[in-house]
Amino acid sequence: MAHLKGARADGGQRFALYRGNLTATWDKTLANAYPVLRQLVGEEFFGGLSRAYGMAHPSENADLNRFGAHFGAFLDTFPHAAGLPYLPDMARLEWALHRAHYAPSAAPLGAAELAALTPQQLERASLRLHPACALFESDWAVVALWRAHQDGAGAAFPTEMREPGYALVLRPQWKTRVLALGRAEHAALSALAAGDSFGAALDAAFDIEPQFELGAHLGRWMEHGLFVAIGLAAEPG
Repeated sequence: MAHLKGARADGGQRFALYRGNLTATWDKTLANAYPVLRQLVGEEFFGGLSRAYGMAHPSENADLNRFGAHFGAFLDTFPHAAGLPYLPDMARLEWALHRAHYAPSAAPLGAAELAALTPQQLERASLRLHPACALFESDWAVVALWRAHQDGAGAAFPTEMREPGYALVLRPQWKTRVLALGRAEHAALSALAAGDSFGAALDAAFDIEPQFELGAHLGRWMEHGLFVAIGLAAEPG
């Protein structure tokens, strides 16, 4: 009987060690993907979040870089985070950055390729965004809060969190970035991301901002290498 008790004790110790290693892995993996969120809630609370998330969403893939995919949705319903209602959107922004880091590479379109289109062709054209690009919007000042936490950014903390924000996550020269957008610019890029024509994208922007400056925005998009392919619809018969 003594040897059975010893075996049970050894088994319990091994399980406790395994569980400790597992929770440490959860915490390290999520901390890598969500550094700003971890700063916002503190190390101890983040550790509790990691354990609760790991129990609710155990990893189903050998690639731990995918482990935090449901963190934003998890925070939507996690009662202990209800006092910071912008946390789920911060998680979504940081996950978009995390995904952008691992997105495949693609050569951006050059200005000459767009210039080769007639105005009629450009209006009907669809422009495919770079695989690393992801559009983001929130009812909270999440973009400004994220920027304020970046070393060397010199960005001020938002004075009011209940303020909508829009952004594009991108990866020029292999370094992920968050590009703040206006609502009209976000609407135009969202239309392009959905496969709509360039003309439809402009309509979406002009509906929000009649003075939307096409030349300035298109120049900015090309400068950041947002587009990787042109699709031309057939001319109306």
